Amino acid sequence: MQWTRWLLIGVLILAGAGCARRDWVSDLLVLTDVTGTWGGSVRAVGQPRAPITLVLQQRGPKVTGELSWSRGQGRVEGVVSGEVLTLSVGIRAELAVDGDEMWGNTDDPLFAATAICRPCFLRFRRESSPVPAQSEPPARRQQ
Repeated sequence: MQWTRWLLIGVLILAGAGCARRDWVSDLLVLTDVTGTWGGSVRAVGQPRAPITLVLQQRGPKVTGELSWSRGQGRVEGVVSGEVLTLSVGIRAELAVDGDEMWGNTDDPLFAATAICRPCFLRFRRESSPVPAQSEPPARRQQ
C-alpha cells in the first residue's frame, strides 16, 4: 500500500512538470491578420501629417516588414496579440487593429530625432493585401 502511494505521487509530480511550460494556446489565437500594404500618416498635435507606409508579412503571431517615409526606410518586426500589433524592432509602437485600420501612439526616437513629434500619433489604412492562395487547383477542362 505504501509503495503504491509513492508511485502515485511520483506520477503526479512528473505529470505536473510536463504541464509547466509556456502557454502555447496564445500562439494559436491570432485573431487579426495584418499582412499587406498599409498607408498612413505620423503627426503631432498642431503639426502637419507626414506620410508613412508599412508593408507587413505575418506568420502566426510574428510580423516582419518594411517601414518607409519621407526621411528614410527600415525593417520592422513585431507580434500580433488579439487585436493589437506591437512593433519592437525598427520602431517601437503599439497599434490597435480594427479590420483595415490601425492606430496608436509612439515616442520612438526615429521620429523624435527628426523633431517631428514626441509622442507621435500613427494612423494607417490597409491599401492592399496579398491574394489568398487557392485551396484547390482549378478544374481541368475536358476536351
